[in-house]
Amino acid sequence: MNIHRIVARYVLMLLLMLSGFNAYAEKWPFVSVAISSNKVMLAKDGTGIVKGIKCKGCDFNFVKITPASKATNQGVEVSIMEVRELNSKVVMVSFTPATREVQYIRW
Repeated sequence: MNIHRIVARYVLMLLLMLSGFNAYAEKWPFVSVAISSNKVMLAKDGTGIVKGIKCKGCDFNFVKITPASKATNQGVEVSIMEVRELNSKVVMVSFTPATREVQYIRW
């Protein structure tokens, strides 16, 4: 085996390992719900709510967006304010059920 193949394998293994970390950014326990971006209401300071939440065991229909909430577009962290620019796009909202606080909004 030549050195280029060995290096290529190690680089590929490293990339595969790093790509898996994005899926576990949320802190347990969390619930993820797919919802229209039109249900996300943001104030100028980046806080707000997401309306229309429906999940098994949830006795509420909205969750809070806090200063700690984050947003990612195709795995890259972006400003949460970019959600305002989405027009009826489906987003994945991950939140903590006990506090009703949004951890991530992804699209």
